[in-house]
Amino acid sequence: MDLNFDLNEMTFNYRVASLIRKDDMILLEYNSKYNYYSFIGGRVKIGEDSKIAIKREFKEEAGYDINPTKLWGIVENFFVSRYKNSHYHELLFIYNCEFKNKEIIEEIKNLEDKQNIFKWVKIKDINEDNFKPQVLVKFLNSEEFIHIINKD
Repeated sequence: MDLNFDLNEMTFNYRVASLIRKDDMILLEYNSKYNYYSFIGGRVKIGEDSKIAIKREFKEEAGYDINPTKLWGIVENFFVSRYKNSHYHELLFIYNCEFKNKEIIEEIKNLEDKQNIFKWVKIKDINEDNFKPQVLVKFLNSEEFIHIINKD
């Protein structure tokens, strides 16, 4: 069971995401319906720790094994979902990750959602208009741990 539930007029969501770098690029998921990029990841299940969750989510979505090397950041995210038009309180844990076999995979297919694609994107080409959560854009070049409270 995913740690995603409704409480009165708010939804609680616990997510994990991967930050995989290659030179001046990062691996992102592109949502073609809403025209934005985001980190590859998903919801944590009850009783599951965040490191296990990111490994599972990446394997389910991309078919590859990854190693989370360190926690890059935590976002306490408060927003209104475009999907459900409901208020969200989300905890997002983002891990620096690498492919388990240390290779760089050039082309990765999304196994769960054919509408969304995974692609390597130059960090300099990412802006607040095409990335979610937008607040992270200014930190994409940083190797330092970040903790953000974001209220959209």
